[in-house]
Amino acid sequence: MRIWYPVSERIKMRNGDTMLIMVKDGEVIHFTPDMSLPHSEFVRRATGQLPAGAWVGTVSKLDGEVAAISSKHFFGYQLPAPPEVAEAVRKTFE
Repeated sequence: MRIWYPVSERIKMRNGDTMLIMVKDGEVIHFTPDMSLPHSEFVRRATGQLPAGAWVGTVSKLDGEVAAISSKHFFGYQLPAPPEVAEAVRKTFE
């Protein structure tokens, strides 16, 4: 069973949905709804290691708003995604 998915079209989320995501060059390149995985295992299974310049974190939909938070494991903090990542998330998830 494949646990990560490459992104090729807009993904509909329901309120309360949460997924792990990877973003590179303004595009969501992988995601999984399998929240039992730590970010490190998601990256290992999707690409082996975090590609140079890529961002990994969690996307959630709450009260109709889609938002992304950075991976503490990879970045040492959990904060809202930087603007370019947030834009990629908004154009990929609804």
